[in-house]
Formats: sequence, C-alpha cells, structure tokens
Amino acid sequence: MNLDLAYTQAQMDIFFPNEEKKYTYVPKGRRLGATKGAAFAVIEWLCDGITPVLWVDTINGNIDRYFERYMEPVLKASKIPFSWNKQKRELKIFNSVLDFRSSDQPENIEGFGYKKIILNEAGIILKDNYLYTNAILPMMLDFPESQLYALGTPKGKFNKDGSDHLYYKLCEKAISDPDNSRVLKFSTYDNPTLSLDSIKALEEEIAMIDARQIPQEIHGEFIELLGENPFMTQYDKQRHEAEVEWQPDRQLLIIIDFNINPFAANFAHIWKDTTGFHFHIFDEADIQNGSIPAMADHIKNKYMRVLNNAVITGDYTGNKRDISQIDNASYFEQLRRALGLRDNQVKLVPNPTHSNSRADCNYVLYHFPDCKINPKTCKGLARDMKIVQCNAYGEILKSNRAKVAQQADHFDNFRTAVNVFLDDWILKHQKGFYTEKTLPLQNRNNNSNLQAIKNLIR
Repeated sequence: MNLDLAYTQAQMDIFFPNEEKKYTYVPKGRRLGATKGAAFAVIEWLCDGITPVLWVDTINGNIDRYFERYMEPVLKASKIPFSWNKQKRELKIFNSVLDFRSSDQPENIEGFGYKKIILNEAGIILKDNYLYTNAILPMMLDFPESQLYALGTPKGKFNKDGSDHLYYKLCEKAISDPDNSRVLKFSTYDNPTLSLDSIKALEEEIAMIDARQIPQEIHGEFIELLGENPFMTQYDKQRHEAEVEWQPDRQLLIIIDFNINPFAANFAHIWKDTTGFHFHIFDEADIQNGSIPAMADHIKNKYMRVLNNAVITGDYTGNKRDISQIDNASYFEQLRRALGLRDNQVKLVPNPTHSNSRADCNYVLYHFPDCKINPKTCKGLARDMKIVQCNAYGEILKSNRAKVAQQADHFDNFRTAVNVFLDDWILKHQKGFYTEKTLPLQNRNNNSNLQAIKNLIR
C-alpha cells in the first residue's frame, strides 16, 4: 500500500490540527477545497483504524460524485483494498467503515454512533435544529473521542422566518468555548491551487446574481440577507425571446412537471453545429386537472412522428414509485409506456438545491450563446422567467399556488432542462475561468511551508 496524499495548508489545519478539539466549524469561501480535503482525510482515518465515520451531505447525487471524483481514484492508485456499496452508500477499507447520508432524509441518519462526523455544506444542511439536535449530537455519545467537523459556505445569519441560522449560532457559541471548539474561517483566496484570475472571475459570476453575497461566498463571512429578488436575474426579453420553432430533424426534448393544475410540459431542442451551441424552447402544454393519459395524448397528437428521437425528463420526484399501480410504476414509467418509448429515452437527474439551480440558470442565461424562448407558444414560461421571485438565500417563493408568480411550473421545467442537459456544458465552460495551477501541495509526511506559494498569487 502506497498512500501519498497532498494537502493545502487549509486542509491540514482543518483535518490534522496541532491541537484536537471536539467540535470544528469551518465557515469558508467557495472552492476552498474542503470537500476534497475531507475525502482524503477520511481515507487516512479509515486506514488508521478510526471507525466508524459518518459523512452527511445535501443530496445523494453529491455523495456519488465525491466518491467517484476524490476517493475512488486514490484508493485504486494506492492499491488499497476497499468495497463500495452504492446502494447503502457505505465505504469499507480493511475493517473500517464510512457511512454517507443525505440531509434531506434525516430520519435515516438517527440511531448510530460515530468517532468522526463530517457535515459537508453545513450552511445548507444546518438551517434548523432538527438534524443537529435529533441525529448528530446523540451520535457523539457512544465514543468519548467523537469529533465533529462542520464545513461549508455560510448562508446568512438568519433564516427566512427571521430566526437565527443554526450554523451561525454554532460558530458564535464555539468562539466562547475554546476548550472544546474551534472556528476556522477561510477565504477562497486560501486555496493556492486557484489562480488569482480564476477567483476574480468567480467573484464576477457571483456579482452577476447578487453582489451582496461576495463577502459570504468568497470570504466565508456570515452576512444579513434580507428581502426578495428575481430568481432569473439575467433574463433579458430582448436577448432571450424569439419565435424559435420546432425542427423535426432534431432531437425532441420533453420536460415534464407532474402537478395536476396545471400538468405542465415544455418542448425544446439543444444542439451544436458550425455556428455554435443552441438551446431553443419552442412549445409548452398546460393541461388543467391533468393526467398522464391526457398528457400522453397531447404529446402524441403533436409529435408522434418524431417520438422515436425524443428524450423525456422532468422533476426527479416523478421517479418515485406509485403504489396505485399494480407494478408500482413511477409517473415517468407510466408516461414512457403511454408514449411507447424505450427505457433509454427517459433521462433523470436528482434535483439540485434552489441556490445551485439559480447559479446555473443565470450562468446559462448570461453565457450561453443562443438561449431562446418563443414568447407566443411558451407564454407561461416567458411569464415565469420574468416574475418568479426568491428569498435572499436563493429559495424560490412558491408556497401559495393562488399567486401566478408562485406556481412556477414551466419555470421549474427550465431549471430541470439546465440541470439535466446543460450541466456538462457549464462545467466545461467554467474550466476557462476556474483553472487550477500546478503547484506543490503539502504532503502529510513532508510538512513544507506553503506561504511562499501563497505569496505567488496574492
């Protein structure tokens, strides 16, 4: 076994401190590298026989990506024997165990004790007391040496109802308890693998959505965010509305939202040709008191001759099994059968958080060369793009369906299309901004000083 992991100084300070504390809170700027550092540290802990370990994240999709990107390559390169149970999201190295859990299902986290607990994206998952009080704290009772690491970009001092954000409260409390706790605040600038230009580009992207958030998103500060604002800050009627049309020779994208009133669908093309990239939404459907058979009939009446070259996607919750069906077929499965499509013509991706979706959608609106909505045939979507609001944390205001601005059905379809079909484009496009410099990092077995490296980019 040859385990050779390199860390930045910030990663070392977080996970391998000179003085151990029971509670470590890390408010930080984006792209510090804390998640990657946590993945490396967990591997070391497991190899050292520290078990069991718990990693709590926002959604299961993130868990899968972190294992595949950060952990699996290291384990294979080091020839460390391991087993990965994707269904249970359990990693075993020798006799040591790491459990991954999603915070959107806190009931599945309760009942076990752990020696090390990582709360990733703490600003998101620690919005209230339930997860922390009912699941995390009891887990630290089984082992006197249990330690907690809460990492994440802050999401304000207060929740939308005016109550204190738990992550903020915990950090404030920890400052007054130095014997048991520590608070390490890091800026994006503390990551020596990022160039100064790339960080400045990130700041510009944040400012494009909401400049108030730069101290929070870059410097890891808790700020007061109040008020409402448009979700799609970069939507421009002049730029993004045009009478684009269905092109029968191109792949048909069908995006579905399974609400009853209305049962909403949008129809689009995404393609690349010699002139560049194109994203055209040319049609929509609103079916009141809708049903899957009614939507299937609508689609077949308009697009039957091209359904062999169609892809269906939509809100991921439509993939849940429907116990009203004999075989528990999901909504998507029922629609697929009604349209006579193949299994591979359904493409589903877990829903992103509202704040992440807001960043991605506005990135596409700002950077994508040809993003167009037909305002005559997509009246609902064109309306939604201009009127849907969010709170200061990027959460869509949609609690009252009596208000047109809070229905957002076609709006959600646009968000889904960006998440499912344009995620790769966003990542590739961002590489031009978020380039990593080839710099020597700190090896656990060779504690070199990184200050000289930091000086190169400041």
